[in-house]
Amino acid sequence: MNLYDKLKVYMGGGENRHGLQSYDRRTKSGNFLGVQKSEQIVRALNAAPVKNPLGEHLIAVNSYGDAFCHAGVKLSGIFEIPPEIIALIAKDSCYNGFNFMKSVFIDTETTGLAGGSGTYAFLIGTGYFEGRKFKLIQYFMRDYDEEPAVLHSLKSMVKEFESVVSFNGKAYDIPLLATRFLINRMENPLDKPFHLDLLSSARRLYKERLASVSLPSLEANLFSMEREGDISSFEIPSIYFKFLRDQDPNPLKPIFYHNRMDVLSMVTLIIKMAEALQNPFGSDSCAEQDFYCLGRLYEDMEMFEESIKSYSKALEITGVKEKAYIRLSLLYKRLGKWDAAQKLWIQMVQDNIHMSFALVELAKMYEHRTREYQKAEKAARHALELAYKKKNLTNAVAEQEIKDLKKRLARIMSKQGKPIKNNFFEGGNCL
Repeated sequence: MNLYDKLKVYMGGGENRHGLQSYDRRTKSGNFLGVQKSEQIVRALNAAPVKNPLGEHLIAVNSYGDAFCHAGVKLSGIFEIPPEIIALIAKDSCYNGFNFMKSVFIDTETTGLAGGSGTYAFLIGTGYFEGRKFKLIQYFMRDYDEEPAVLHSLKSMVKEFESVVSFNGKAYDIPLLATRFLINRMENPLDKPFHLDLLSSARRLYKERLASVSLPSLEANLFSMEREGDISSFEIPSIYFKFLRDQDPNPLKPIFYHNRMDVLSMVTLIIKMAEALQNPFGSDSCAEQDFYCLGRLYEDMEMFEESIKSYSKALEITGVKEKAYIRLSLLYKRLGKWDAAQKLWIQMVQDNIHMSFALVELAKMYEHRTREYQKAEKAARHALELAYKKKNLTNAVAEQEIKDLKKRLARIMSKQGKPIKNNFFEGGNCL
């Protein structure tokens, strides 16, 4: 027995205060839905029609128990994540108090991917935990005139929560829904104190390793999961427009599936990111270029010991080692670990890794900190030589770089009591 049949038996059939309906209706686009056609739609989508003070719409409900796994990950494992790890995922210490029991996961399917006031969210997927059980509710409008009813039902549910979780929701889903509430002269219930946008979190952790951090890409690379029977996002609007014309619900099934997978994968993604942050060197959720990203995140959160470990690991990894050398050396400099910073800069010069940067940093340190002016002069001369070569070989504009280096070199020579001639540059390696 599907959801529609269960509700019909439970509520006694017909029209009632709970909103189950089995009567004819004419849609805004002019389609006349008889009893048989209406029931065909709700059965095909495993949904039920509901009614509230602002009209009618369909609702599909799925519930997942404590033992349910999505992509091999137990959803209830989200409650084992320490608060400080959630703050790292959000990159905000205020999220230490984030409570998934009071959070609603939201994903929308819309009539256009660009957004704007003419774009409707015709299917809104929401998920939340009831105890350790995850409940997923999808709100669907069979035509545009059902939008007020959908928004009313969504508002009634969302008002119970204190935070929102989304994937690209800050840029798309939530602003779009805010616009729809505004157009319908309704208060926006999604303006919450906390909004955890997982796209930003995924970019921070995986952008160096993965060419794409879309949800399907993350599923394939982090969960080893391939969706079966899914549909591309760009196809979704045209399928809904076709449904408005012919009222054939079958092409909508992959859209409902797509939306459910998006909501479930958000839960799984949080757990996978938490694994990477809790145990970066022993988790399969963290690999190769991810260590550079972890170093950046830890540094921004002022977790310097963890940042140094992550950057040090990244020094061994192709594709990020050059950037890791720069970030780690500057972090050592920031922390006053001058010996460690100097060692990295000398290694960079020897291995031709951002040599100009390393030489300038050495010149600064020798001039201002250790007062080793001869070493400072050699480093500055070497950097100036490289700047001239870059200008001559690539026609790159290096005039300001050359000007700054000449100024630095002149100052260093002056501190040594050396005369400054009009043309004091002499080439040659200096280390």
